[in-house]
Amino acid sequence: MFKHFLSFALLVLFISTLAVPASAADTITGNNSSNTAYIIGNWKYSSTGTTILPEGENEAYYKFTANAGERVYVRSSYQHQYAGMKIEVYKNSLSVNTGTNVIDPSSLTPFIYAKADDVSSASETFYVKVSRGTYTGNMYFTVSILDRIKSGSGKFNFKETAINNGNTSLNLDGVDSSVITMDLTTNATIPLHAVVKSITTSSTQTPIQGNVTHKLISNQNGIWNTAIVSNPTSGSYNISLQNKLDVASIWSFKYNAKATAKSTMTNVNANINYEYDVTDQF
Repeated sequence: MFKHFLSFALLVLFISTLAVPASAADTITGNNSSNTAYIIGNWKYSSTGTTILPEGENEAYYKFTANAGERVYVRSSYQHQYAGMKIEVYKNSLSVNTGTNVIDPSSLTPFIYAKADDVSSASETFYVKVSRGTYTGNMYFTVSILDRIKSGSGKFNFKETAINNGNTSLNLDGVDSSVITMDLTTNATIPLHAVVKSITTSSTQTPIQGNVTHKLISNQNGIWNTAIVSNPTSGSYNISLQNKLDVASIWSFKYNAKATAKSTMTNVNANINYEYDVTDQF
């Protein structure tokens, strides 16, 4: 008897919960000017509800802050009937970026977006304006602020064999091997415009020798980079984001040896950590 009563009570409670409308805190409305912009605060801690843009009002405004070094974008949900809907990001009353293109229009979650400027000072304030298009009724959408920058990594193989004929002339600087090349310009696993954060090479040398140094070059700048830490089977380079080297480049490799005996390097790999902008992938 008690079990039946408890089940009934829980069912009533569940139904009554569904019947309760969303609280005012879950909706945003009335923010139809920069003076009445909805204050998001620091974007990292933002959590906005559904915006209601009533019929007769054309714009909804938001205000947020970002810190030095941060790169973000603002996206608004979209519905197919909202043709012409637009999102803009402003800083110091100047438009930074405008977005009207609908991303993933055939999906369940299409959206439009606009990028914010890279933040160079300690903290900067941005405004967001979402404008209705040709739709005339009440509009319902959500606005979110997301990090544009993501990290990734990959291991990429040089399929050729580097051959070093040996330092028979006893050159104090050693001798370089033949050059092997790897073309990553059409590698579909690499995000568009991914930039190298760090890079190492690994290999198998036969026979293993001492006093071996790895060298690596990108056709993007044509500069040979000598490994700052190197041994017969690996090398680490002084390459960072400041070099602005695209991962999707043509890379070449060789190694320097001081031993007089001939050797080869196979299974040469470039291990690349990179950074990319997610908005470049849209």
